Amino acid sequence: MAKERKSIRELSEMISGVVGVPGLDLTIRPDHAYGWQPVVLSAPGNPIGFQRRVEEIAHRMRMQYDLAT
Repeated sequence: MAKERKSIRELSEMISGVVGVPGLDLTIRPDHAYGWQPVVLSAPGNPIGFQRRVEEIAHRMRMQYDLAT
C-alpha cells in the first residue's frame, strides 16, 4: 500500500493538532533515515518534553505518510 504524501505544513499541523497545546511551534525536516523528522521550534513549557511527544506521534504517522518533495 502506498503512503499518502503530505507537505511540511500539513504534517506540522497534523502533529500540532494531536498534541493540542496552543503555542506549540514545530516544523518538519527531511531525514535520510526516517524520511522526515519533527522539530519543536518553541513550546509553552518544557521544549524537550514536547520534542519527545512529537517524535512519538511522528513515529506512528510515518507508517501512513511520506514527506512530499
